[in-house]
Amino acid sequence: MHVPLTPQTYHIVNARSLARVKRGALLVNTSRGGLVDTEAAIEALKSGQLGGIAIDVYEQEADIFFKDLSSTVIADDVIQRLVSFPNVILTGHQAFFTREALGTILDTTLMSVSDFAAGRPLANEVVAPS
Repeated sequence: MHVPLTPQTYHIVNARSLARVKRGALLVNTSRGGLVDTEAAIEALKSGQLGGIAIDVYEQEADIFFKDLSSTVIADDVIQRLVSFPNVILTGHQAFFTREALGTILDTTLMSVSDFAAGRPLANEVVAPS
């Protein structure tokens, strides 16, 4: 999955949608953690409805992904349960930390600021759905 997280897409992957996928399906989410109801995904893993999950995002990631917790016990029982499965891969969401990605982010930001200040249309404007 790679879609934006909006009120309409929050928990788009949930118990109901997981029940409709082909048994043994694989779920890959590299977008936003809130797209997946993690507890429903765990139940689907336990039943075999999901054959595996690969993610680099998690619904409560702000509390655990951006800190060095290597010498502590992670107090989040949901993620602890999730990573206990042998068919779950969890990696850090760090693609934007590359030199190229940061350069692109910087260039896009500066272009947007310049275009806004000059009254030009914004090439990357995000408009909330009405």
